[in-house]
Parts: sequence; structure tokens; C-alpha cells
Amino acid sequence: MRTIADERDAFIDPRKADADYKPFPSFAEFSSRCSIDTKRWDRYTSAFEDSRNNEPELLTRALDIVRRAAAVDTGAIEGLYDTDRGFTFTVAMQAAHWQATLEQKGSRVKALIESQIYAYDYILDFATQAVPIAEAWIRNLHTEICKAQETYKVWTEIGWQEHALPKGQYKNLPNHVVQADGSIHPYAPVDMTPTEMYRFCEALRSEAFLSAHPVLQAAYAHYALVVIHPFADGNGRVARAIASVFTYRSQSVPLLILVDTRAEYISSLQSADKGEYQPIVDFVLERTLDAIQLTNESLRSAALPPLEAALADLKGLYVTRGGYTHAEVDEAGYKFFELFRQEMATQLEVAGNTSGLSFRLADGPIGVPRLARETSRWPVAKGKRELDVSISSSAPADASVRHLFLLEVPEDCGRDDDFVIQDRETHELVEARITELFPRPTTALEVRLKVVAETIVNKLIRELTSKALASRRQKGY
Repeated sequence: MRTIADERDAFIDPRKADADYKPFPSFAEFSSRCSIDTKRWDRYTSAFEDSRNNEPELLTRALDIVRRAAAVDTGAIEGLYDTDRGFTFTVAMQAAHWQATLEQKGSRVKALIESQIYAYDYILDFATQAVPIAEAWIRNLHTEICKAQETYKVWTEIGWQEHALPKGQYKNLPNHVVQADGSIHPYAPVDMTPTEMYRFCEALRSEAFLSAHPVLQAAYAHYALVVIHPFADGNGRVARAIASVFTYRSQSVPLLILVDTRAEYISSLQSADKGEYQPIVDFVLERTLDAIQLTNESLRSAALPPLEAALADLKGLYVTRGGYTHAEVDEAGYKFFELFRQEMATQLEVAGNTSGLSFRLADGPIGVPRLARETSRWPVAKGKRELDVSISSSAPADASVRHLFLLEVPEDCGRDDDFVIQDRETHELVEARITELFPRPTTALEVRLKVVAETIVNKLIRELTSKALASRRQKGY
């Protein structure tokens, strides 16, 4: 998973690297240096619990989207193939022509992704059982997640060679790597791997671990496995999968690490190698919240029939507590609002093309209505914060609906604050975290807004249909 330098720099003295190996920390040491933002966690998981209880029959489909997205990108993070937002979520959502989209990647990539999707189903099955993680299960997980990978690259005296990948077996050759800066990153020596894996499983069976917060469990299990690197290849995929066991058990969602977060991911692991464990814990928290929010929005969307069926800032004054200027906060809000506006325009275009309806998107002014949250403010820098959405149908069933959407930004923005787009008519809110918007919007947010826009347009069409029917009856048709 770590970056390997050019071949001319790839010589490693295995004995020296073995001697430099630093065993993974005990759970007590790891947890004593970390903290969890439990108030934030509780806020998101509480809202998620409400959604699950309201629509339990739709939960399977919503969770499957997130699980498949995690499975698709886990191999891309390793560099086995390339993905982008469109590809990942076409396959994850099993959207139209998703199988053809997968086929276009070629038979090798298709097989890799399919084995990873199967492995994440395998993890879910295990996570629902009240049994501890054991070495035999981890080896079997490696077999499943690497089933379609036949070989891996090994540096030898004559250069890079392809070796058969031993699946479900601990490594029999050193797998230390040369990093981009030329330094050697050591992993567990071959002869120490069984002992370290025994210690790893014992740590995961300890009372302190089992009673810990699921984010702490997932972060520790992931990091400890990566430190050992017990297999010839596929260690990152296995580590992300094992971490998902604990997020599954807590919230039924996997650890959703997408390719666009890879740099932050690697950085957090490098910090952990220096004994700074908070970054990897924070990273796992963010990615779990990504999974929870995407699942939540998918649940809300799935509660309605498909859309097709519905149609038969001043800069430099001061810095907020999160370290952002007002201009940066405003700019993040405008990015959020523009993404929302674009997705609404796309969904309305689909609706208009399909049904012959007429629609209009216009910018305010709308006045100064009441803020949805006391901790919010209206953006003050130049930009659009008001969206007037109107949809009309023609005679004899002529009717129209109009909804106004307004952007609010956090007044004293910290890393735990949300941006809000308020539907003035229904008072429903669309939310995004600052960490999803700054310095640039994340892939997970962009996909979530697509789901949100589809849901809103679906509701607008249904509202229009109801009004149009009443209009036709009034006219005697």
C-alpha cells in the first residue's frame, strides 16, 4: 500500500529491515493517546437510527450501495486499477448499464472487483455473529478478497518479477518496502508474523477492546494489521475489511474509504507510525460518517418510488474557531449550493424531457426569512444563496408548484459544523460538513447531493400531480 520508489532505489537489506521492525502498540497504549468526538458521533448515529426504524425494509438496499462502493475502491486504493466517482457509484448503485460499465474495465479488473464485493458480503455475514476475530477467519478473508489476483510484484536481484500470490497464507518472504523518500519501511519479519498475528487477535479479544468505541476499534484493528503486514500482498484490503467488521457491528455500515481520500489516508497512517494515533482515529470517524450519511440519504430516497415512476465571505476580519476566514466559509457554502443547484437542474431537465413539463430555476431575491439554525448566518461574500424552483403543467390539468431554497453557513465555523440548504416551504434541510467542502468538495458529498436532488424533484412532481388532478376535476374533465 505504501509508495515504492524507482527500481534503482529498491534494494532492501532484509536483516536490517527486520531488526528495525517496531511491533504494533497495545490497545491500551493506542487508546490512551486518542479521543472520539462522541457528541458528533451520537448526533449522526441517532438520526441514522431514526431512519432505519422508520424504513427497515429499505435498509438492505441502502446499505448495499455503500458496501459495494467501499468494495470497488478498496482495490483502486492499492493501485490495482483506476476508478472515478462515476464508475464507483454506477457499480455501487447498480445503475443502468452498470454491468457493461464494469465490463469495459476488462476481465481482470472485473474479476478483482467482483471478488472484493463478495468479500464485503462475507465480512457482513461474519460481523452479525457474536464471535471474536480469529486467525483462521483472517486468512480466509485474505483468500476471498484476493481470489481474482493471481500474482504480485517482488523485487529480486534481477529486478521486478511476478510471483504467484499465496492466498490465505502468511508471507514466506520479507515484504518491507522502499518509500518515496528512499527510506525503508519495515513490516513484521517472516518468523515473527505468526506470533504477531496471535498477539493481534488476542488484543481484539480483550475486554478493553470489546468495550471500546467502534471507531477506536476499527482504527486500531486497521493500523495494527497494516503494521504487521502478514500477507505477501493485499494487506491494505484486508485491513480495511477487518476495520469494517466493527463499523458493521455498530451501525451496519462499512468503513467507506474512497480513492479521493487516499492522500489523507496515507498521511494518517504515517502519523501513526510516529506514535501519533489521533489522525487515523479522526480519519476513520470521518469515513464512517460518510457511510452513515450516504446510507441515510439513500434510505430517504428509497422511501419514494423511482423518479421515473413518479413521472410515468469578507476576507481577513477574523478567523472562526475552526481556523477558517469568513470568506473561506462563504466560499465553501457557495460550492455546496452550486453543487446542489447543478444537481437540481439535471434532475429537472430529466423530468422536463420525459413528461413535457415546464420548469424554471431562478436566483432570488427572496427577502430575509428566519434562519433554520441559531448558529447559522447568511453568507456575506458575493455569491448566490437563493434558488427559486418552479414546475408547471399545461391545460387542461394546469397547475404549478414553487419551492424556495436558501443557503445558510455556520456563524463561527468549526470542524464540527454543518452547512444547511433550507426548503422554505417544507423546512426540510440538506446538510454538509465543512470537512466535506473545504478545501474542495468530496466525492461522497457529490454523490449524496445527486440522491438528494432526485428525491426533491420526485416530491415536487408528486405535489404537482396532486394539484393538476384537482385542477382538472374543477374544470369538469
